[in-house]
Amino acid sequence: MTATNCSPRALWILVPWLVVLGGCNSALGPMTWQSGYRATAVPASDSRSDQLQAITPYTCDLFSEQKGIVTLPSGCANEINLQYMVERPQDLLYGREMGPAQAQPIANAARERLTDREQSRARSDRLREEARGIGSYATTGDM
Repeated sequence: MTATNCSPRALWILVPWLVVLGGCNSALGPMTWQSGYRATAVPASDSRSDQLQAITPYTCDLFSEQKGIVTLPSGCANEINLQYMVERPQDLLYGREMGPAQAQPIANAARERLTDREQSRARSDRLREEARGIGSYATTGDM
């Protein structure tokens, strides 16, 4: 099929597909960054100590000579958010051994709930049977 004998209908079908496929290609290429944290020395604001240690992500290397609006490198915001969510900041540098899973209280609560349901169902069945038994003996129509 050449461009001279191509029908307009075929072009209208082909053009949207070319646009969609063209949008999938990026000139930027894949983004990569180094994950992890490091302890850095930060000048103290008070005169009691010379320097403090701060934990900073590797991805947030910003140059001090940048002025105005500074954009964060790829992955920096994710690393900073994780840094604020962690229980102990020192875990970002060294980690700690994982303990047992915390699911035991949940499993106990579920088991208790299911057992209570079975017990209440058995109790209601027993009460129904008792009500049927009493109903056959004590009726006002027999008087």
